[in-house]
Amino acid sequence: MNRIILSILAILFPLKMLGQMFPLSDHYVVNALAINPAFAGCQDALSLTASYRDQWVGFNDAPKSYILSVHTPVFNDRVGLGLLIEDNSIGIFKETSFLGNYAYRIELQEGKLALGLGFGVSIYNTAWNELVAADPNDIQLMNNPTSAVLPTFSLGAYYYTKKYFIGISMPMFLSYELDQSTGKYKIDNNFSGSNYFFTTGYEMGISPMVKILPSILIKYHPNNGIQIDYNAQISLKDRIWMGIGYRNKDILVGMLQCQLNYQIRMAYSYDYDFSSIGKYMNGSHEFVLNYIFKFERKVIGPRQF
Repeated sequence: MNRIILSILAILFPLKMLGQMFPLSDHYVVNALAINPAFAGCQDALSLTASYRDQWVGFNDAPKSYILSVHTPVFNDRVGLGLLIEDNSIGIFKETSFLGNYAYRIELQEGKLALGLGFGVSIYNTAWNELVAADPNDIQLMNNPTSAVLPTFSLGAYYYTKKYFIGISMPMFLSYELDQSTGKYKIDNNFSGSNYFFTTGYEMGISPMVKILPSILIKYHPNNGIQIDYNAQISLKDRIWMGIGYRNKDILVGMLQCQLNYQIRMAYSYDYDFSSIGKYMNGSHEFVLNYIFKFERKVIGPRQF
């Protein structure tokens, strides 16, 4: 059954249009640079985050994502610089992206407003030879390139205070169209293939030792509609975070974070799918490791955003 479902996904994958294979993430608060270039430098120190997501466990060739991000403030904290590396795969499709990120931060009332730009390349690889086709000479398979290296850009804005944050972004928004006459991709100014993100969250102090952080992520894609993640986490002494999330109507998420010391944070989440496809798999797992390097000056933290 799992091979049948993934075969259907492969057939439905657009052959003439090429866009970002944007991965899901339960820990968008911790690793916000993955969806918003304006987050660069917002942790007020040199920050390194690595994450791994294994989706639809039990399916062969199911989606897998590896993300590595590093960012830091520079030039009297006015500017944030970052590097984002992503590797996403599903079936015969694989995409690796390298983006530099630039953010300029402005003092605004009790917080800071950051405006960000990401720029880099995405490397697309498609193993057409791994498909079992009834007609090996199918023109739809023969006329499509196996690899491409294409530029990509991200835009975003991020406002944050000690208590709340708001972010909007268009990560890796360029899309491409295959020119059948040359067999090469060209930039297509069609934003129907772009993802639009909105995130917000508010930290509420219940007692000196207990805090609650509700947050929302809204992802809009013109062709796929709206996806909404509702999350709520409870923090104990800024050491342990336990949370629960709900994605649209089908997925329940359990989250756990641990601040091992001032510099190291680990996070894990498990997604349980209530939809009809859920009975054929064993959910999804995501692991995140965040390391904050020491600066000579005092850094405010640890904090979620």
